Amino acid sequence: MSKQSELVRSRKEAQKIILALKDKTASVVILNLFGKAFKGQGVFQRLGYWLSNIVVMNLIMLGPWAFIGRALNELGQTDDLLWLSGVIIVELVVVGIAIGYGVIQDLFHNIAFVVVERITNDSDLSRLVNWLRSTWSVKNVSTFVLIMAMIWIFSGVMSFGVNKGEFPGFGFLTSVVFVGLFAGVGFYVTFWVCLLASNLGNYQYEIDSFFPADAEIVRNISETLTRNVYILAAYFAVFTLLGSSPLMNGKLRDVASIPFVLIVWVVITAQFTLAHSTLGKIVNGAKLKTLGSIRSTINSLEAKGDITEKETAEKILCLMDIYDRVKTVKGDTFDFKSFSTFVSQLMLPLLGWLLGNLDKLQTHLP
Repeated sequence: MSKQSELVRSRKEAQKIILALKDKTASVVILNLFGKAFKGQGVFQRLGYWLSNIVVMNLIMLGPWAFIGRALNELGQTDDLLWLSGVIIVELVVVGIAIGYGVIQDLFHNIAFVVVERITNDSDLSRLVNWLRSTWSVKNVSTFVLIMAMIWIFSGVMSFGVNKGEFPGFGFLTSVVFVGLFAGVGFYVTFWVCLLASNLGNYQYEIDSFFPADAEIVRNISETLTRNVYILAAYFAVFTLLGSSPLMNGKLRDVASIPFVLIVWVVITAQFTLAHSTLGKIVNGAKLKTLGSIRSTINSLEAKGDITEKETAEKILCLMDIYDRVKTVKGDTFDFKSFSTFVSQLMLPLLGWLLGNLDKLQTHLP
């Protein structure tokens, strides 16, 4: 079997493994579990799938607060606005899980059918598959989710304490635990996108030797990561809009809104920085490979022929001219367009915060 045929076979195997692994990611596992009764491709099956997920996740996250709180007479501690705040947060977490599902579907599809098709050796294919397995292993995902859940529980209890100055009750606490676990699964997708943006620069791709910055794989990685960051930024914009609006409990609104915007900015900045670092790594790697090949050819001509001969000298001079041209090729994808994209992604959560606090801002306007 030829080397090219072996590579084609390895790519097909890697695609099968990656597509199978997609269905084992946390967001997909949760949604497939809760929507299991409606498996199918028909319109009614898909509608039932999503409605089932919405109902089950709401029952899991809001049920303890409602039922345990009622059984233990704890609901008297909860005013209507605090209850509404809890419902809004739960719905945002449900939407976050659904968006994470969509992001995973898109990214895994692109990894399987675009990235894999451009990787040039078996070892890189194996490393990519092993990396995906590792990052979505039960151990790694569980560790991240538990840490996020603990932070969420602490924040929830502290927020209730700030608002009421008393123990929140077992029903509220149980709901906060479940919300924290689901939120952790959603946040893991955001964290994983950052890891992916960093990891994609570690492989060798089929790429144009003389115009690497315009190569198809570079454009695809850039467009895919940019698209998904926009999706996350839009979601965070809605989160900040509702989280800082008058619909939220006043004290929770004041304490949480600005820190959340700052955290979102850190996440968007990290994804932007890692993505362009990866793209630069791919482009510069292709440049160095081309320059190395030209140097080897020049050295070979010098070793085999007399450089004073006209034909040999002309070949060397031609190669040196190509070398200089390749060396001056732009080694990164950062430009005004990418910068404006980054700024617009940052502005989405800020816009959500401004709209959410419009009532407060109006008091400071003439």
